Amino acid sequence: MKTDLDDPSVATRMARWAWVWVPLALLLTGVGWALTSPVGSSPDDDYHLSSIWCSAGESRGGCLVSGADSVQGADGVARVPANVLQASECFRYNSSVNAECTLKVAKNESLVATSHLNQVKNLYPTGYYGLMSLLVSEDVERSVLAMRLLNVAMASLLLALLLRIVPRGVAFATSAALVVSFMPMGLFLLPSTNPSGWVSSGILLFWGFSLALLHQRSWRSLRTWLMAGGAAAAVAMAVSARVDAAAYVVVTCVVVFLLAGWRNARANIGSSMFVVILGIVGAYSYLSFPTPGGGEEGLMGTADRGLGLLLTNFGYLPATFRGIVGDGALGWNDTMLVPLVPMVGVLVVGAMTWAGLSTMWTRKAWAASFALVSLYVIPLWFLQKEGLGAGEVVQPRYLLPLLSLLVASLLLGRSVQVPIVMPRLPLIWVAGGLSVAGIVAFWSNAHRYAAGTSVGIFDPGMVPAWTHSAGVPLWVSTAIVVVGTCALMWGALITMSGSERSRDESSLMRSSKPQSV
Repeated sequence: MKTDLDDPSVATRMARWAWVWVPLALLLTGVGWALTSPVGSSPDDDYHLSSIWCSAGESRGGCLVSGADSVQGADGVARVPANVLQASECFRYNSSVNAECTLKVAKNESLVATSHLNQVKNLYPTGYYGLMSLLVSEDVERSVLAMRLLNVAMASLLLALLLRIVPRGVAFATSAALVVSFMPMGLFLLPSTNPSGWVSSGILLFWGFSLALLHQRSWRSLRTWLMAGGAAAAVAMAVSARVDAAAYVVVTCVVVFLLAGWRNARANIGSSMFVVILGIVGAYSYLSFPTPGGGEEGLMGTADRGLGLLLTNFGYLPATFRGIVGDGALGWNDTMLVPLVPMVGVLVVGAMTWAGLSTMWTRKAWAASFALVSLYVIPLWFLQKEGLGAGEVVQPRYLLPLLSLLVASLLLGRSVQVPIVMPRLPLIWVAGGLSVAGIVAFWSNAHRYAAGTSVGIFDPGMVPAWTHSAGVPLWVSTAIVVVGTCALMWGALITMSGSERSRDESSLMRSSKPQSV
């Protein structure tokens, strides 16, 4: 039985407006995630939120930064609202405790002392904290929600711009890499107050914008300027959020130049120079900060930094990669996901990798190989340097941008104008599987804070003990995520793909074969 989706005119209209409704689906999904996590639920939020509040200063945020002697009865150098620093203390590392315990600290209007913030330790760039501080107010919960929504809105707007102006092949590779590698870790980070959300979206979007820019031959086109602006904005997001992101910008530059090839780079010298400049910005930003670890405080780990450690980490590092797609915990590494989520995640990454490898040529092979080597060597080098084992310090969210870079490169077709040809039925299975896994991952996170793991995760009689201060019922935010996730997966993988073209061309080829007599 035919449906409206089988009507070519309907499919054409959906594809034509995908640049609007796919980013909108990402935004809706992010809104649902943002409404079901309490203040302090992102990893290291005590550090990040304190840094944001102290970037706002005393006038708006109530943060007092001064010498240690001015903080009464404490050795800290700043005082921040209790709900900023202590919001997660009652539930982190204990998944059986729901977020109802945060109601007490939310009513605490006092300032508490801390030295655990970026203004003291200088571990992160200041750009992320500076922009988020514009949303600081006396209402901590409302401010945090506004920051989460701004973060996912920025990613959605840049994605909309990319899908609107870049060639279809680049658009599909970017959107498909987003849903494949961001489920579920990226979907949790984008609408959060953790700087890793900016890095994850910034690196992938920079790949798409810069690769498309390298195929633009004229700067007299508005499209070229928009691509350059998108690439610059994506780099700005990445380098102003984390130090390692600056190194990832350099890796991305190498990957896109390998994909574009020498002929395109030489023919489009203006675009090439612009991308090189952005790479130099990334390199300069990375070198401006001391390399994490080591230094006067010594090594982070105690393992013997010999060949045995190197080989062991080489074998165990894939466990960290699996954590990106669900085989790890969200939040403070205390929100475990239903095993269905990582099973789908690993299978989908494998399936899309196989599909990408089926369409291969020399430049793509070099680019994908470099991305894969970067994904492995960068964390291996750090672990070896610091005497650490796989699973220590290096978290899955740090490697998410490199995984998305690899997946996007693999899913690029031979021509940037045409998406890689993939069979429609497997794509439908992939989109369906990711939709189910994304919804289950969301529910794992929402249930953990609404009721805690002491209540069955799929218990139909579960009564939420905590809901967000915005007053949105859990069933409403769940419905938003269900609709948004399904639309996002379908749009990114089916509507943006070349599956329809593949099916039509296959039918044409079969009908044009000479008949035997």
